[in-house]
Amino acid sequence: MSCFSLILGLWPGLSGLVRYGRGVFLILAAGFGLLASGTLFCCGYWTELIAPESKIWLAGGVLAAHLVLSLVSAALSTLFSGQLAYDEEGDRYLMALEAYLSGNWNETERIARAILRRNRRDPDTILLLATLCRHAERYAEAAAWLDRLETLETAEKWAEEIAFERAELAEAAAGEEEEDAPPEVIPLPAREEENRGPAERRRAVGR
Repeated sequence: MSCFSLILGLWPGLSGLVRYGRGVFLILAAGFGLLASGTLFCCGYWTELIAPESKIWLAGGVLAAHLVLSLVSAALSTLFSGQLAYDEEGDRYLMALEAYLSGNWNETERIARAILRRNRRDPDTILLLATLCRHAERYAEAAAWLDRLETLETAEKWAEEIAFERAELAEAAAGEEEEDAPPEVIPLPAREEENRGPAERRRAVGR
């Protein structure tokens, strides 16, 4: 481990500042730096400033501050790590949407399923997969994705989109049934000879 990595790991707030660039980590790192510098100055340089028995309490206070600030820094790092993961998922969704709009449906599905492996309840991605399956004529899968979207707590926000997809699915399924139905048999008109009675046939032969 390098000296730089060691400092980042032991100095409260410094690793969070380097990774996330948030001002709160700067405050933590600077605050601990001032406290540690003041303690070293009083204990090592200006020894007459405080009583010898107070130096032990001062050193203990620095250690306690280091522990508390390290815990706060770790908690903030966890919080910002979750936000960073969310931002990354948002970027991946935009990649999936771009692939969908460009007609690359295989890539769209690959990215979308990768997103759902990390967040199974992403409504945007689920709706995208439902629309993709409908266009790919995988109607049963599209309906299953819509059913899954309706189970989410935020399903009411997507009521219009779900209703639209349901209507499109019903129309597509109806069109498919019409294509699969056997063609209607239209009877050919009977020949004129078959429509004539016996007397008319005899008169026609006599002619």
